[in-house]
Amino acid sequence: MTKFPLKQTLVLWVCLLLAACQTPNIIPTQSLPLGNSPIGPGLATITLPTQTVEPGIDGTRISQIQGAQHRSPLDGQQVEQVYGVVTALASNGFYLQDPNPDEDVATSEGIFISYAVFGKVKIGDGVLIEQGRVREFNPKGIGENSLTITQIQASKLTILSRGNALPPAIIIGNEGRQIPNKVIENDANGFMSRDNDFDPDEDGIDFFESIESMRAQVNDAVAVSTISGYKEVAVVPDGGKNATGLSSTGALVISPEDFNPERIMIDDAFILMPDVTQGSRFTNPIIGIITYDYTNYRLSPTQKLSFTAAPILQDALNYQVGDSELSLATYNVENLDALDHPDRLTSLAEHIVDNLGAPDILGLQEVQDNDGVSDSGNTAANETLRLIINAIQKAGGPVYRYMNVNPQNNRDGGQIGGNIRPVILYRTDRVSLPYFKQGDAETAVKVTNRNGNPILNQNPGRIQPGSSAFQESRKPIVGHFTFRDQDVFVIVNHLNSKGGDDPLYGDVQPPKLISETQRNQQAETVNRFVSELLAINPEANVVVMGDLNDFYWSNPLKKLEGNQLTNLIYSLDEAERYTYNFEGNSQTLDHILLSQSLVDKSTHFQVIHLNTAVLPDDRVSDHDPLVAVLDFE
Repeated sequence: MTKFPLKQTLVLWVCLLLAACQTPNIIPTQSLPLGNSPIGPGLATITLPTQTVEPGIDGTRISQIQGAQHRSPLDGQQVEQVYGVVTALASNGFYLQDPNPDEDVATSEGIFISYAVFGKVKIGDGVLIEQGRVREFNPKGIGENSLTITQIQASKLTILSRGNALPPAIIIGNEGRQIPNKVIENDANGFMSRDNDFDPDEDGIDFFESIESMRAQVNDAVAVSTISGYKEVAVVPDGGKNATGLSSTGALVISPEDFNPERIMIDDAFILMPDVTQGSRFTNPIIGIITYDYTNYRLSPTQKLSFTAAPILQDALNYQVGDSELSLATYNVENLDALDHPDRLTSLAEHIVDNLGAPDILGLQEVQDNDGVSDSGNTAANETLRLIINAIQKAGGPVYRYMNVNPQNNRDGGQIGGNIRPVILYRTDRVSLPYFKQGDAETAVKVTNRNGNPILNQNPGRIQPGSSAFQESRKPIVGHFTFRDQDVFVIVNHLNSKGGDDPLYGDVQPPKLISETQRNQQAETVNRFVSELLAINPEANVVVMGDLNDFYWSNPLKKLEGNQLTNLIYSLDEAERYTYNFEGNSQTLDHILLSQSLVDKSTHFQVIHLNTAVLPDDRVSDHDPLVAVLDFE
């Protein structure tokens, strides 16, 4: 045996290694443990062969595992010889897609492989799952109302080749598969996993399931939301050509029978999300993986996003209010604690003066107590309100006074210690109080008859604060004002939130509106109070406004309207009917309703879009305010 000096030996080994690295697809054989999967314990191995191996025709296809349904027909079963190309890497596994799809568009060609070895599998690898178990993973937790993600819990896999071209991305839109634009789901009555007629051509929820875990592409996307605090943004394809309810400002507005299945959520699973604003146009295709997380399908981009930013939408009142006209506005100011948020306070004051036109009467919701979320037991908000009023004057506005009833500590929902409540600000140069008698947190305001006119025994007062309808929820406040020798009753509300309702893309279909029960009770209570006023004087001037946390066609709004009130939102074009944007769905949660005598006086109504298209760190609130103008000539 020839012996070489140490230096020559090292040089020889380096040359051999370099030669091996230059040979395509020649990988040294090794077997590695995969460890425990995030969806269950197990030991797996990964094999790297010494030569290129082409996948055989035998084995289980990914499309067979996915099936034309929401849960795999092979759920819980062992599968073997599943081949695909790695398209994306996650912290707990990778996405695998069959490069040779079948002819059934209803069956996805992609799947998530759960495993726990880092740095071994790479994008572009041709991988053979030699052994694994199919699992339907619920990202929200076992038994929770969430769709499941079809996965393979791999126990043994082999990397057959590297550097493969990725399977072509499915184009969503005009140049590929058309996404449904009206129906999310209309074939299920119970659970998607059991009671669904799978129809991806008509139902948005089935459409996304049919491309679950696959590469997808959206061309000429336009943003229908601003990036959220969760670093996600909603888009529609093809410049919005096939989107229903798309406004000129890029808002995708919902309607009673259309919750916009064409809306595609873009998230930051694989990239850093830029600050996209509503109406922005993407200059390159968005390419990524169709994923699902808790309540929504998502397209998770695997490439950097490029877009042209849209100008920030900042509306202002486009009407000149006359001397004989009364202007009213409602504004949810999102947990406003004036001490902790001085910058927001300045911006709010500028909104009130410059954008809302310094309304005569302003109903605010979510005003916190003096020390904000400090759970001190103190519920007074006089300092918070004083700072708001001072900021308005500093911004060039008029002198306001406030009407407020301090709640009981932590009895009205919201942040613990914050004690949010509705309050009323009013201009002392424009309106007056016929009398002032401060109500308290526990005593319900009553209506009495004085010479054919309704009178409140408290001004301001709270409507039925002890009712179960308002348990752990904000209580409405009512004030009695005089304008040009006429009485005006203003009720400011903040009904309970929609938290707890089923998601649009959950397992339960149709979604159950659990929170609606309490809002129905609250709406009926407020309507009864309005009826008491109108029973004494059918021509009484009554305004009901605030964050009602529901849509204008909803049961609570219909119960609130009854035969006594008219919602001004109907006077707007449908594309303008929004005050809030939730995951790309623009919707009206804030409302102004009038009694018949005031409907006849209505001269102008406008949603002032100030926040829904603004970046989270720059906005005053997550709601847009509304302004109504009434002529008392």
